[in-house]
Amino acid sequence: MLVGVAAVTLPTVTGVEAQVQPVCGQTITQSTTLTADLGPCPNYGLIIGADGIVLDLGGHRIFGTPNFNDNAGVYMLGRTGVRVQNGTVSDFDGGVIIEGGSRNTVAGITAIRNIGRSSGGINTRFGEGIGIMSSSYNQILNNRTEDNGPYAGIGVYSLVDADHPRPTSGPSTNNVISNNEVLNNVVGRDGFTQATDNDGIRIEPTYAGTAFVMASNQILDNTVIGNGLDGIAIFARSPGNVIRGNTSNNNGLFRSSARRGDGIIVFNFSDRTTIQGNFTSGNGDNGIRIRGPLGVNAGSQNNVIQGNTSVGNAVRPTIPSAAFGNAAYDLHDQNPNCDNNQWFGNRYRTAFPPCTTTGGQQI
Repeated sequence: MLVGVAAVTLPTVTGVEAQVQPVCGQTITQSTTLTADLGPCPNYGLIIGADGIVLDLGGHRIFGTPNFNDNAGVYMLGRTGVRVQNGTVSDFDGGVIIEGGSRNTVAGITAIRNIGRSSGGINTRFGEGIGIMSSSYNQILNNRTEDNGPYAGIGVYSLVDADHPRPTSGPSTNNVISNNEVLNNVVGRDGFTQATDNDGIRIEPTYAGTAFVMASNQILDNTVIGNGLDGIAIFARSPGNVIRGNTSNNNGLFRSSARRGDGIIVFNFSDRTTIQGNFTSGNGDNGIRIRGPLGVNAGSQNNVIQGNTSVGNAVRPTIPSAAFGNAAYDLHDQNPNCDNNQWFGNRYRTAFPPCTTTGGQQI
């Protein structure tokens, strides 16, 4: 399995600005604008090989193959200040992937059908339309991610694991994910939807054990609809994120086992999260859920959930789960008495426990 780009010997585009159409797998070191579609590419689309450059797809498409291990459509390893914009990336294991480095921008990209596959029990390296891996201060703006997987439409990762094996480690913090359409990312790890854990937007842990790293990522004004499990998921041990102004509807309707999906969920130890001014409706399980204690692990505490509208959720029968409970609501805090979470000024139809209704309006 390929674990880095060093093993691939490919030509490099150089010069003040590329004047020729690159080929599949090419490393570009200067600003480049595509003049035609590029593909099918069997192993990477384009690799960014320099800081501070612009890759403008010029409205064109970079596309991969249906095969196993065709890697990323656009891959940035250790790059800073790069901008990728204006076109479509499709049919790779991952669409646009940022690994290491910082302060890059992905804008105006349609990432579609980028699906990490398994072969002989070995996972590919990616599984999302747009991925940030061990990289900070990036901006993901005004993109459309649809039918990617099996992990997410947009995923932010810090810890190295079997799902995303890579040479780069470290936390992903202070990233901005704003004004994106994240739609119908449903395929599961088995290629189907019955056991999907494919989220619209997911923020995975920034730390393990007792180390403490504030994630401080911002998820702002996105439209998140029809994804396999949760619309927006803050995984355990990823504290200090902001989720504001998003629409998260009709997610989590696909599972036939385990739990259904929530519009927004914040897992254990992901404390100090701000959830403000979002609209959640029609999700399979809860509209907004704050996870409670799980065994010896504390729940998610010191969160602020303010001014959200959450109506008409729990639209599928709840699948019984000892860890997640057997009932679903528009607003649901699973900590006893909400612990130190502050719920106020929300609009809802169903809520539990009563402290979630403080200063709110039942509609």
